[in-house]
This record gives sequence, structure tokens and C-alpha cells, in this order.
Amino acid sequence: MFQQWEKMLPEIEAASGGRMKLTPAHSGGEIVPSMVELDGIHEGVLDIASTCTMYWMDRFGPACNLFTYQIAGLSPTEQWMYMETMGKDLLHEMCADYNVKFLCGYQTVPEAFIGCKTPLTKPADIKGLKLRTAGDDGRIFTEMGASVVTLSTEETYESLMRGVLDGYQLSSPGYDYSVHMQEVCEYLYLGPVRQPEEWIPVMVNTESWNELPDDLKLIVEAMAYKWGFGYYNFMIQKDLEAIPLLRAEGMKVEFIPQSIADEMVSRSEKLYAGYSASDPFFDKVYTSIQNFKESVRGSWQRM
Repeated sequence: MFQQWEKMLPEIEAASGGRMKLTPAHSGGEIVPSMVELDGIHEGVLDIASTCTMYWMDRFGPACNLFTYQIAGLSPTEQWMYMETMGKDLLHEMCADYNVKFLCGYQTVPEAFIGCKTPLTKPADIKGLKLRTAGDDGRIFTEMGASVVTLSTEETYESLMRGVLDGYQLSSPGYDYSVHMQEVCEYLYLGPVRQPEEWIPVMVNTESWNELPDDLKLIVEAMAYKWGFGYYNFMIQKDLEAIPLLRAEGMKVEFIPQSIADEMVSRSEKLYAGYSASDPFFDKVYTSIQNFKESVRGSWQRM
């Protein structure tokens, strides 16, 4: 995603006739620690940034994860439309005490289901595996008998190479290829159930935003939308390029067996029911997503 910011910010500067100075782009951790960009925006240390909403579990609870993705949830196009029609309003409601405005999001493709050193044929094969992942699916893998840890990409590669881990989840095939995961894992299982997409908000400091004249606000929003949904196409192309290359280098790229996908769906329904019962805001957001999905798929099956 950093490459997209490197392209977006100079375009904003050019479109503004040089009135806005937003270059250079800074990668995660350069200004504020990674995963706490929301605090940097709130405090005015950052004017504009992006990050996953699921990193905010410590302050908002499980509902924050729903704005990034849901297990067996909305497709990329559906998530984009949901966030534009009602999701952003709920996100602003959740973050009402923060000086943040959400413009749009960087939209991603489905992530790979899991990479593994050994073949997976049935749910019982998950038991005993040491896996790198995070989020709600990490909890479900734990329920299925795996030992789950969250590590950086570099730590994940090293741990797989040394045999400390048996498998991993990072991102889509294009990203996995870029960090050479085919060198340390033999199998990559695809399938949209575990993480059908990821919506990553472009957020700005409210005070910085209010100081902009209306024409510059329109420029920033237009560029954010261009690069936000453009990121989806970028990732599609990277995956289409990467999958044949992964196979050519010896990685077995297959779809996850249906029985494992079904187990993930079944357990996620129970997980989300538990969250809904104990967290009124989670229930509010999750119900809105389910209603949106029912409406969309009752018209077009799937977008």
C-alpha cells in the first residue's frame, strides 16, 4: 500500500497547483508507531494516514474488526458499497471521541486462506499446527486446536524457515510472493471465506481538514477515492501475476478443502453471535452488515 501513497500524494500536490505539500510519503512506523496511526491523527501528529481498523480492539472492542472484514462476510465490492452507504457513519459513531474524519478506504482482494508446510484435507488437520495469524480467524484457529501467534512478516519468514511455525496467514498471493513465502512453505490455500477482503480507511485529522478551503477538500477526496478503489485493481493484477510464479517455483497453490471452509464459517457464526449478545454496538454494526448483504444478494446474488 505504501507504493500507492507514493503515487497519490504527489497527485494531490499537483492537482492543487502546489498549494498542498504532502510529500514525501512515510511508511508505517516512521512518524508514529505502526498500528497506532489513529492516535497520531487524533493528536495532530499526522494529518492523513491509513491503517486497519482491527488494530483498535483495545479501545473499541470486537466491532472495530467488522469495518475491515468479516469472516464469510461481504465481498470487496460489497464492502466498498457498504462503507459508502452506511458503514462510514457507524465508523464515525464508534470514533466520535477522536479528532478523525474518514474519507474512503483502500479496498483489497480476498486474502489467501492459509499457507502451510503440510497438506490440509480436513478440519482435524489444523489441530496441533503452529500458525501466524491475527484477528477473529486467529481465535477460530485456536478453537480448532492450533497454536496462534502474531508476528511481523520478517519474523514469520524466519520462524517458518527454522521450523518454529507450521503455517502462516499474511495477505494475498501477490504479497506472499513479494516476500518469498514460497521459499519456506510448500502449500498455499486460497479461498475467500477466512478474509473475503480488507477495507483500510484513509483518515484525516478533523482540525487539519476543517482548515482546508472547499476546493482542496474536493481534490483530496477525489484522489483518495481514485487510489482507494484503484488499489483493488492493483492487487488483482499482482495476484494474477504471482500465482503462476508461485507454482513455477514449486509452491502448491490450491483452494482450501470445502470441509475446512465450512468449519470456519460455522465457528464464525457462533463467535459473532456471542459478540452480538455481549456488545450492543457490535450487534448494531453486524446486523447492519447482514441486512445489507441480504439486500444486495437478494438482487444480484453477489457483487
